[in-house]
Amino acid sequence: MEDIAQLRQSVIEKLNVLSQEKLVEVLDFIDFITVYPRKRETPPAALPAPDAFLECAGTWEFEPGELEEILQDIEQSRLMELEEQDGGLLV
Repeated sequence: MEDIAQLRQSVIEKLNVLSQEKLVEVLDFIDFITVYPRKRETPPAALPAPDAFLECAGTWEFEPGELEEILQDIEQSRLMELEEQDGGLLV
């Protein structure tokens, strides 16, 4: 396994070739994994089966275009939060 200095250098090299849009996604992911560390209080065996979620999700109904509008609003809110956190550095 690479040492920490090599890992950091590898990350920097890969970041240097990303578009601004992709850098925003990377920053969002970093924020997510640092703010919400992976902690599981419930053992995986006790979690509901994916089919249980699909049963509920299958009952959701949206007007044409409504889901896309909701997702766009969520994305816009995420970008605004990131911009506020970074002191307005994002465009």
